[in-house]
Amino acid sequence: MSQAMKDAVKKKLTTVREETVRVLNGLTEEQWQAPVYSDEGAEWRVIDVVRHVADSERGMTALMAQVQAGGEGVPADFDLTRWNRRVVAKLQDKGPADLLAGMSANREALFAFIDTLADDDWAKQGRHASGHILSIEQVCRLIANHERSHIAEIRG
Repeated sequence: MSQAMKDAVKKKLTTVREETVRVLNGLTEEQWQAPVYSDEGAEWRVIDVVRHVADSERGMTALMAQVQAGGEGVPADFDLTRWNRRVVAKLQDKGPADLLAGMSANREALFAFIDTLADDDWAKQGRHASGHILSIEQVCRLIANHERSHIAEIRG
């Protein structure tokens, strides 16, 4: 069962990532700077959304590793909006090529983590940055859905 779960999750993540890379590789320099949406007065451009997506996968992989080891997840008072803004600001020096390379490294780390999961690890739960209590399986699936939703926003 565990290998089948690992394969299914990896397949979904791979399919979404292929779509993401295809969309991002098709963007012009001007399109990378295009506004996508505004969040409480802060304008998010395409490149900012990609900065967010790249960091969120890294963070969710770390979260799952913590939960796998018996941790509770993020603190109850975690401020996701503040975190996201801080990350985007922190990654301002990262351009498209850097972000795509970082996303590739993050995906390798995620797949390596998935390979460590035992059958009973999938159901372990912790607090996700959204405040919801999620299982490791749910977080793995959320990574793909999160990426897919942001790519849909970028496509417009």
